[in-house]
This record gives sequence, C-alpha cells and structure tokens, in this order.
Amino acid sequence: MFRSLYLIAIYLSFFVLGRNAPFALALGYVWVDTFNPQSMAYIVLPQIPVSLIMALATIASYLIFERQKPRITLTSILLLLFAVWVTMTTALWAEVPDSAWEKWNFAFKMLCFAAFLPSVFRTRIQIEALLQIYLLSISVHFIPVGLKTMVSGGGYGRALGIVAGNSLLSEGATLAGVSLMLIPIILYLRRNTLIMPKHWVVKLGYSGLVSLALAAAIGTYERTALVGMAIVGGGVWLRARRKILYGVLGVLMVLAVASRTSEAWNARISTIRHYETETSALGRLLVWQWTIGYANEHPFGGGFNSYKIDQVSFPPETPGGDPVVAKGIAFHSIYFEVLGEQGYVGLGMFFSIIFLSFWQLHKVARITKNVREMVWAKELAYALQVALLTLLACGAFIGIAFQPMLYYLFALSACLRAHVREVQRLGYMPAAARLNTAQQPILVPAQ
Repeated sequence: MFRSLYLIAIYLSFFVLGRNAPFALALGYVWVDTFNPQSMAYIVLPQIPVSLIMALATIASYLIFERQKPRITLTSILLLLFAVWVTMTTALWAEVPDSAWEKWNFAFKMLCFAAFLPSVFRTRIQIEALLQIYLLSISVHFIPVGLKTMVSGGGYGRALGIVAGNSLLSEGATLAGVSLMLIPIILYLRRNTLIMPKHWVVKLGYSGLVSLALAAAIGTYERTALVGMAIVGGGVWLRARRKILYGVLGVLMVLAVASRTSEAWNARISTIRHYETETSALGRLLVWQWTIGYANEHPFGGGFNSYKIDQVSFPPETPGGDPVVAKGIAFHSIYFEVLGEQGYVGLGMFFSIIFLSFWQLHKVARITKNVREMVWAKELAYALQVALLTLLACGAFIGIAFQPMLYYLFALSACLRAHVREVQRLGYMPAAARLNTAQQPILVPAQ
C-alpha cells in the first residue's frame, strides 16, 4: 500500500514540476517508460495508461510553453520514417496481425517520442537531467540484483530483481546488457555532473553503482554479459587517462564478484564452446538461418512478431530418430528481429540510425577536442559511443530491437550534437580553438 502511494506521489510530482517546463514532463515519461511503476504499484497506476497520459501532457506542455522552434534533426527524421515503415508492415502484410498490432502499440509511440526528445532537451543541464533520470530508473532494477549477487552469488534463471517475470529488465540477458551499457555513463557523471554536488560521497556513490552494475551482469549468469564486459571494459580502458590503474581495478572487481559465483558461473559460460549441443544456442542459430531465408522471400518483412510462424528442425535426440521440429522460436537478436519483422528496408533504416548516431558522437568529440570549456561534451560523446557499442554487441543475442534502451541513446546522441552545433552558431566556441595558445576560447555558459 505504502509503495503504491509513494509511486503515485512520484508520478504526480512530475506534473507539478512540469507545469510550464516541458522537459520535466519528458523526464517523467522516461521514468515511466524505464522504471515501469505500474508494474510495481497495487492501486491506481495499474488501472490507468500512465505512459500515454505523461506523453500527451509533455506534448501539450511543449506546444503551449516552448518558445523555440522544434529541432528537426536527421535522427528525428529517420526515426519518424522508421515509425511510418513499421506501421505499413503492420497494417498491410503482417503475418500475425493481432500480435503485430500489440507490439506496434508501444513500438510506434517509442519511436515517435525518441524523435521528439531532441526538441525538448537542449542545454547541458537538461541533457544531464535525462541521463540522471535514465540511470536512476534502471538502477532500481540492477541494484538489488547486484547486492544479491555479492551476498549469495546470483544464479541463472533466478528472480533476483524487483519485478518477477521474464520480460524487459526482469529478463536476465537484457538486464545484463543494459547494466553494462550504463557503466561508461556512470563514469561520465562521476567526473562531470553539474546537478549533483561535487563531494567525495557522491563520487563514491557513482563508483558503487559501477560495482553493482557489474555484479548484476555477472549474477545473471548470462553469456551475453561476457560479451558486454569485454566491450565496455575495452572501451572504458581505451578512453581512461590512467590506463594501468583502471585496468587493475577492473580486473580486481571482476575477480571479486566472480569469486562468489565461480563454479556455477563457469559451468554456464562454458556452454558457449558447445553451441552445437546446447539447445538455446543452437536454437538461435537455426532461427537466424530461417530468418535469412524468410527475408530473401519476403524482402519487406513479415510485420511484428513474425517469428511466430517460424519452424526449425533440431537434430534427432537419439541416433536414427526423427528431427525435433520446433515452432515460434523468438529471434533473440536485434538484427534478425528487425530483418524478420521489417525486412531489408527496415534493417537499412535501423543501420542508418546506428551509423548516424556514431557519426554524430564522433563529430562532437572532434569539434570539442581542444576546447577547454567543452571537455564535458567530448567525454559524454565518448561515453555514449561505448554505451551504444556495448548495447549493440549484447543486442546481437537478445531481442530488444524495439525497446527504449537503444532509442534513448540515439536521441541523446542527437541532443548532444544539436547542442554543440547551437553553441557554435552562437559564437561561444571558435571553430578552430586550440588550447595553450594565444587564442583562448570564449567561455561557454554552464547551461
């Protein structure tokens, strides 16, 4: 009862804070979309469309109070085109129409809202607020898992989080990938936050979140976590100033957590070497093979949840026996999910958004490289690059192609690039500024 009242109070507080500030209501939508309070409350929230109400309130507030012109970014255009395309595949040639419309209902709203975010989050403070809310919303899911892993060692398939089930952040592989994706963002906030006070306790808190995120990923016993740890570890180490220190601390942290999970974790991870006989891994390979064949025959895809018509044959369980036929095996990969559902056209749009995001972040890092007052933008660009690469690598083995995790990173990349372009346009940042020369860059306002 008290938890429900507490969540209702938080939900209503976003409306109070966002009375004439659209970005505050947009933060509320991100919180609802990521934290999912309706799944943890017992009264009121489960009975109302909380995300739809928050989205409509955000758009209405923006239309009434926002005086600046909407930002029309290339990312937003591609996201809207993608939204149009997934609507066409759902309405015109979906293999399983009823199921397709159910998935379209949240995927379409998510794509449109991600396209809307660059118009709302314009300043450094607003961009950081989005990062902080996103981090805090997800940390509620990985903190309990990380703590339980440190105490009991975690375990595959165990319900360690605050939400039961096997979907979204309650699913182990997804939680592992998202937790690891957040590590470079946490490290960025530890060094550059303006919202949180500059105090050693705050820095210690961020360091603790890194440890818990890593522990949660390991505690899921998911093989995806091994891929994510390799990517995020390498990315953070390459960008670190003190490479030896970061390397030693990273190894010690992994060993400390792994010592609590050693035998069972090693047994689970070792199945990677025997994918031919491990049902889950082999099933993925067979479905991916089916998806390629299906896309070759249906280049425009089969609409959302088209995996429900797949049919694959496993090797006989006994010598000389008949193959075991399985139907409706999920894609278990963002790339094959998009290919099977949206065809080669949709996959091309998806890769275009990914490529554009990396290009925007590269552009920001290059432009701000030698501008002292914009070091924060360079470091955020690097952090988002590592975060995006980590989630894309983990996503090769989990079906989250139309979950908000990826699209918030796309939107953040567009927000950061648009902000830096605006700083340049206003003349606060010389195009060819260099440090330690007679020409010093003009100070950039903190907000």
